[in-house]
Amino acid sequence: MRIRKAHISDAYSIQSLLKKYTTEGELLVRPMADIFAQIRDFYILEDKKHMAGIIALHVYWEDLGEIRSFIIEKKYRGLGFGGKLLANAVKEAEAIGIKKVFALTKIPEFFSKQGFKRISRTKLPHKVWKDCFNCPKYPKYCDEIALIYRIKQAKGRVIKAV
Repeated sequence: MRIRKAHISDAYSIQSLLKKYTTEGELLVRPMADIFAQIRDFYILEDKKHMAGIIALHVYWEDLGEIRSFIIEKKYRGLGFGGKLLANAVKEAEAIGIKKVFALTKIPEFFSKQGFKRISRTKLPHKVWKDCFNCPKYPKYCDEIALIYRIKQAKGRVIKAV
């Protein structure tokens, strides 16, 4: 298994993986134009040329990034690969100077184990909700939990893979 930055040639496979988990109600689908425009946000977890997982780090502002499109194929879950992908994205956030990384997720326990803290969604800037407007659950039935990881406060403490 290896983690690598996404290439343009990965875009259709990324969307295919997103669609698979969108139909299961875990994620929002992303149009191909968005995937191409944000290809540099993505990391790929690869098992012998097979895409076993993805994660994206999206920059919102000078001090704020989002973990999004985070998927580990079911047969690879519980083996520590999610923690490794997440640690990779947080390491990049720190390297480029981002101080806080948030996630909107249905698996808050996973993120909590990685050092993320629950916050009220209202604490996030309105700009982050642009993707939510396309969700049929927004705003009344949203079932995602907001969590944040403050990189500056976590200096010297690396996210561990669980």
